Amino acid sequence: MAAGTDTDAGGGGRELLRSLVRAQRGRLASAVLLAVVAVACQLVPYLMAYRVAVELVTEAAPDGGSLIRYAVVALVAIAAGTALMGGALAISHVCAYWLLYRLRQRIAERVSVLPLGEVTRRGSGGVGKLAMEDVERIEVFVAHMLPDAVAALTVVAATTVWLFVIDWRLAVAAVAVVPLAMLAMRHATRGSGAWVAQWHGAGMAMNQAVTEFLHGIKAVKVFNRQTDTVARATDAVRRYVDSETRWGLAFLPGGAAYFTIMAANVAVVVPVGLWLYRDGAVDVPTLLLFLLLALGYTGPLTKLTGYSSQLRQVRFGADEIAALLDSPALPDTARRAPLGPASVELADVSFGYTPDRRALDGVSIHAEAGRVTAVVGPSGSGKSTVARLVSRFFDVDAGSVRVGGVDVRDMAVDQLMDTVAVVFQDPFLFHDTVRANLTLGRPDLDDETVHRAARAARCHDFILALPQGYDTVVGERGATLSGGERQRISIARALLKDAPVVVLDEATASTDPENEIAIQQAVANLATGRTLLVIAHRLSTIRDADRIVVLTDGQVVETGRHDDLVTADGTYARLWADATTSARWSLGASDERSGARG
Repeated sequence: MAAGTDTDAGGGGRELLRSLVRAQRGRLASAVLLAVVAVACQLVPYLMAYRVAVELVTEAAPDGGSLIRYAVVALVAIAAGTALMGGALAISHVCAYWLLYRLRQRIAERVSVLPLGEVTRRGSGGVGKLAMEDVERIEVFVAHMLPDAVAALTVVAATTVWLFVIDWRLAVAAVAVVPLAMLAMRHATRGSGAWVAQWHGAGMAMNQAVTEFLHGIKAVKVFNRQTDTVARATDAVRRYVDSETRWGLAFLPGGAAYFTIMAANVAVVVPVGLWLYRDGAVDVPTLLLFLLLALGYTGPLTKLTGYSSQLRQVRFGADEIAALLDSPALPDTARRAPLGPASVELADVSFGYTPDRRALDGVSIHAEAGRVTAVVGPSGSGKSTVARLVSRFFDVDAGSVRVGGVDVRDMAVDQLMDTVAVVFQDPFLFHDTVRANLTLGRPDLDDETVHRAARAARCHDFILALPQGYDTVVGERGATLSGGERQRISIARALLKDAPVVVLDEATASTDPENEIAIQQAVANLATGRTLLVIAHRLSTIRDADRIVVLTDGQVVETGRHDDLVTADGTYARLWADATTSARWSLGASDERSGARG
């Protein structure tokens, strides 16, 4: 991640922050006004202390009633200041939570229309950090930093004016340390843009590593790789800590000098004040007032400096959020084009996930409407890429993908999603009820329609056996169901979507024989009256397909029906021979185990 300087970086983030503030400027103005009045109230006790000092020094017999009044005024001012600041923070929090909601909504909306490649490149951990941690920092900026910073600035400005009105010589003594402190802070924050960039990048890498570890925890345990995966996640956390530590150490010399100098203003005010008092230039009340104000003068400045450091972090996170929100969406014509028969055609398609490596090179496939077309090939041949391009998770580099005779880039994205249903190899189920997962595309369906689809997908019986039937919550990513059960639910979901084109991406690749039979029956019901494009791993599941397309190294090498391709003794025949040999090995192993049990 490249780091810019403070002067040339963050334009997108600054504009994002400005737009968020503008959206709630009325409420924020009220919060700021209350904060300013609260600060004014906080200065009243100093004035009352000054009046008490004058009364005690100048009057031979101080008026007890006046002293009590001064004390009451000070207490009322303190209470009023506290209440007003509380009101300011309450209003700023309301604004901040609204902005937090709106910003996360915008992030979700943008992610939903981005090309899948852009989301994959950023990673779920990176996007999650933007949506959670960086948005939270913006919330803190609006809810706390904005009113507090205005209040602190008001204290500094009002106190400075007051000091110079009372005695310019003592005022100069009180503020003399500030320029020196600012020079120290400038040294401390030198190169902070680069430090913030490294820190932010390390944070995103840490989020990605931890998220990946949590998502893959089952595989980690099954393959007993806890040591390796924990080490990778720990290493990412350590790099984050190291980045933050190096930043802190770089800040330490100048920062320590800054805080030391700011705390030393009393050491300047006291000797200057005593010298002026000795010469009769100031009286005791004035000297006491300056001592009181000097003790509190640098506190707000220190708070402002701390906010400036936090603001750099907020701005950098806002830059990343703005970059995500400005990322180009998948182009959408928004035109619902008239479609012909529900065929699928790839015409001379070339595509690569990276510029230097093509997944498909000049591929042409025609899946006739109402027929079953299978795409097979060895691992890495480009089979799943075909499914992703038909679903328009990516756009082709060259050639075209047509559905119903229309280029998928020329139809509205929602029309394509209505036309094509996809059943993935590893279907995703939400942490919700079975019914909610089944009716994801059409939540208004009645129970009879849902049950009919579930029966057709061979999942109705096991759903009824669940503790709450269709109202059973399936857990995160469907964790309470087996892989085959999740697959059949995803097929039922595709049936309920009732799309004319269905893409099955390795639907039976990792299922046991019993589930495979149930899934094949469900697929047969799914194929009725629809165009089925099957990305197949197990060749036994597609031997009856109307057309089989064989890919090797991203190119079509054979097409035809099963018997013809086996007779041709080409790539498909070798794949089929390997598949049948593997099946015989499995059967042989099963027979041996049966004999041992006997």
